[in-house]
Formats: sequence, structure tokens, C-alpha cells
Amino acid sequence: MDTGSGLFGYDGEVAAAPADALWSHRCLWADLLAPVDVSGGRAGLDLAPGWESRWSVTWRTTSEELTRSVEELVRYGLREFAPMRVFTWRREQRHRPGLPFVQSTGRLHGAESMEEARFLLALDFAGEVTDVVSQPFRMRFGGAVRERPHTPD
Repeated sequence: MDTGSGLFGYDGEVAAAPADALWSHRCLWADLLAPVDVSGGRAGLDLAPGWESRWSVTWRTTSEELTRSVEELVRYGLREFAPMRVFTWRREQRHRPGLPFVQSTGRLHGAESMEEARFLLALDFAGEVTDVVSQPFRMRFGGAVRERPHTPD
């Protein structure tokens, strides 16, 4: 039997896994996070006492659109939220939206880019993830100069 390099370069040796390998069956949510310094962005936010009641969150249900303070958001279950934006496709667009299936939730989830689709795939292997909600709300928050909206992915 020939165990030479062959068509795929296999030489009969099995390479050892790197010491820092992240095995999917042991992957946790925290293993997927990359530390990012956010101190520069905090300076531009209105974080004076009571910010939780000044910042607002808007979300959709099947029948209506609701707006509440960030402080009140904890009383609601994100699973009932419908996405704030719809996912559209057209030939000339530069990003790659899609609806990847996530095995751990048993549902399709909207992704606006290939990066988001890859992140959903990685989340599917994270043992602590119980659900995924695509763009669940739009937040209005106070900045140093003006109030701004943001719809998180």
C-alpha cells in the first residue's frame, strides 16, 4: 500500500493538535470572546447616574412596537422579540446576508454578513448558548454631543 504524499499530501502521519486548540465539544461562550479595549468609546457616552432610565430600547412583537427604558428591559423575554430589521437580498449588494440554520435552537437566524454567519456557526458549538435572537431591539442612548440610535446584531 502506498502511503506517499498522494493526491492530498497525506504522508501517513497524524499531526498533533496545537496546545491551545479549542475543541468544539469543550467550547464555552467565554472561549469565543476576544478581549477588546472599550475605554475610548465610554468617554463619548452619557453614563451619569440614572443613564438606565434615560436610554431607551424599542423592539417588535408580532402585533406591535414597544419602547421602554433600558432599566425596564430586564422585565421582558428577548425570545419574543421579532428582528428590528428585515434581511433583504439583491444582486449588486456588497455584503452577504443569509438565514443560517442553528442546530442548537432548531431555527433559521438572520445574518447580514459572512462574519455573522460564521459567528452563528461558532455559537452553535458553544455549550452554554441556549438561544439566539437576531437584532432584537434598537437602542437610543445619550452621547457626549447628541442622542444616537444603534441596532445591535
